[in-house]
Amino acid sequence: MHHALEIQEILLNIFQHCYSPGRWKDTTSDLASLARTCRAFREPALDVLWEDLDDLSPLAQCLPDASRQLSRDKYAFSRPLTQTEWDILRSYTRRIQSIQVFDDGLDWESVATFFNPPTTMPLFPNLRNLSCKYTAKSMPLLHLPLPSLLCLNVEFENPHLFQNSLNSFPHFSPNIRILRIWVLRLGDTYSKPISNGIYQWRNLQTLIFPYIYISLDVDALVHLSCMPALTQLEFTPSATLPISDSRLFFSNLRDMTPRSESLHPISRLLSQTQLPVITTFTAFISSSPSRLDLTSFFAGVQISSSGCTMERLTLDQTNIIFRSEAHLPCLEHLRPWSSAISVI
Repeated sequence: MHHALEIQEILLNIFQHCYSPGRWKDTTSDLASLARTCRAFREPALDVLWEDLDDLSPLAQCLPDASRQLSRDKYAFSRPLTQTEWDILRSYTRRIQSIQVFDDGLDWESVATFFNPPTTMPLFPNLRNLSCKYTAKSMPLLHLPLPSLLCLNVEFENPHLFQNSLNSFPHFSPNIRILRIWVLRLGDTYSKPISNGIYQWRNLQTLIFPYIYISLDVDALVHLSCMPALTQLEFTPSATLPISDSRLFFSNLRDMTPRSESLHPISRLLSQTQLPVITTFTAFISSSPSRLDLTSFFAGVQISSSGCTMERLTLDQTNIIFRSEAHLPCLEHLRPWSSAISVI
């Protein structure tokens, strides 16, 4: 065998090309065959094979038949796992870098088994990307030590239950850089506990709240503005954002996406914010703005960015049922952003 094939980095690069999302079954079969080819291929082939999981079911399939059963397309552990079986699981969980849906593929009692492994060492030491639905059952998941976790996508319905875990994330997963929080239920009391949870974070690069169900108060925004690593922010500004003499200064924020029922809270936010390196600004609204609203909005854009770095400015009105075209701005009067503006 050529000496180059004894270098792990070269083998990993080659085996990565074996992965094809459109050929998942063939891909896993090819990588499994490579892992059985020789001792030199085993570790890098297994690393690529286990790098990304859709769910946890492949882990159950690696255990002896006597320890698991299949019912309604979900696996379940039929008895407590032995130490030998835990050793088998750890030989694979240490390789996993991404789990798309943690709470799928296994029944909940079996999923809960992973919350209490018989070791003080992290069960998923190299997990970098995790998506999950947050419920009372899944709560222990976010209290697992995940030292390498960089990106967390979490859905939840009860913000008060979720707040405790949000506060503890920095302790159990101190390296998270990308946080996406999906709120599945509308509620007026959700914003405060989520804003309080934001105070625990220090090094986020991306924070996204895709829906308008959660608004961030001024204290949470002040805290976020002090994060030098923050480059992308998608959120709903509070409708009661107070006017302040001190302006929010986001030193490295390049992409901001505020969402609101009306344009007024976004305009007020812009008038109190400095975005010296902003390149993309997208505002989503769901009620038709008046001409005065639009004037205030573009004045706020001018105050916050001076138009020096702006490459794309979008006002998205697609959620408005009855739109008044008479209120659309005359773009030729909006220089220097006229070439970058998109009103849809």
